[in-house]
Amino acid sequence: MIDKLNMILNGLRNAIMSTVEKPLGRLRSMGVEVGEEGTMGDWGWAVISKAMEVGILSLGDADIDAMYYVFRRCATLEEMTREALSRPGEVDENFVNNLLDDFRENVEALSRIKERLDLLLA
Repeated sequence: MIDKLNMILNGLRNAIMSTVEKPLGRLRSMGVEVGEEGTMGDWGWAVISKAMEVGILSLGDADIDAMYYVFRRCATLEEMTREALSRPGEVDENFVNNLLDDFRENVEALSRIKERLDLLLA
């Protein structure tokens, strides 16, 4: 079970890094840094927010709401996974399987965000 929980954390990190790769690269080329956040999901949203703030991205309200929601879901999943890792004796297989289902849904949603960002930044 611990391996599955660690896989969720590593997979989330990789998926979020891949999702924000282009806007992050543009920010860095402009000398703009994005500070650390409590979770990777919050950090991913911070990259998008900073990219909008400096004019790299122009998003409508629907895109903003949808992207924020996905990154927030990722942050919540990360928090729940870390909590489960801190108390492995209290976590059952069903709970871990539910986290894995959430992970898969989040990765799919992140891939749609990546496609949207790639179009906007092409």
